[in-house]
Amino acid sequence: MAPLFTVIIPAYNRAELLRLTLKSLAAQTFTDYEAFIIDDGSTDATPEVFEQFKGQSNWHFVRFETNRRQGGCRNYALERAAGDYATFLDADDLWLPRRLEKFAELAKRNPAAGFLFSNGYILRDGRLTGKFFDENRAVPRGKLPPYMAISDKWLPYVTTNVAFKRAALEKTGYFRQDLSHLEDMELYVKILRDWEADFIAEPLSVYRIHSLTSSPASLTLKWDDGIADFHEALKTAAPEPAAERELKDYVYLRQAEVYLKNLQPAKAREYLRKTTARGGPFFKLFAGSLLPVPALSLLRRLYALKRKAAPSPDAAMALAEAWVKELETSR
Repeated sequence: MAPLFTVIIPAYNRAELLRLTLKSLAAQTFTDYEAFIIDDGSTDATPEVFEQFKGQSNWHFVRFETNRRQGGCRNYALERAAGDYATFLDADDLWLPRRLEKFAELAKRNPAAGFLFSNGYILRDGRLTGKFFDENRAVPRGKLPPYMAISDKWLPYVTTNVAFKRAALEKTGYFRQDLSHLEDMELYVKILRDWEADFIAEPLSVYRIHSLTSSPASLTLKWDDGIADFHEALKTAAPEPAAERELKDYVYLRQAEVYLKNLQPAKAREYLRKTTARGGPFFKLFAGSLLPVPALSLLRRLYALKRKAAPSPDAAMALAEAWVKELETSR
């Protein structure tokens, strides 16, 4: 009998983090799944991590000699997948124990939804610092315009929090491998053409954000490449001009904020100039971009200290943070 989920985990030189990721998968309360864990040409201790978990039932370990990137790994697994739903866990992220269980409940409750996602916690500098969205946020669900899959303006997801019906690929095809960052978003645009979206407001994953200094080669930091992929997703979605302008303003403002936080004010101004919005967020970011880099660096350090000292905002997050610490210290 086919499993409900096919879990896909590409890994490239993330051995220590991958060990935690696989521990979180092994801790799932729902076990009707298969998993493809793919070593994408790593040169670190990833094979040793595979050896540690090789006894897990229905886990398929694959090694590529050359790097195929995220899209290539995911497509390899999708071509061999047996699950009704495909779902993804990045090699530096974690799933809380009931993640698959809760997704299975949603899939049963709403079989018309072909695109599912959940809330998640954000892990930064060893602390859970927030959620992807407030549980009371009015996130849309049902049959939506495809462009709503672009950015987190309407649907606040990341791929670690996503599952979609594998049957959707019959019309959409697989992930594009000519995109470097947002091949997932471009595919989700196509899925929303034919399928409803639904979500779980409860945080069910832990998404790791890498700092510029600790992980300078991180894909999440190659922002200009991501913007190029954003434009490709826009072409696929083909929104009306008003929606396209709204999306561009939102993404460019967010990009300017990212550059400012990472001490690149000139790049922040470059993206601010691309926007047509001239409200409060624009002027706040523009004023910040005029500060000298030492002042921005001081503000960043002060904010990091404040964040580190702040208690968990609710009991559920405190429990999740304790679980992450336990995962990190257990053998």
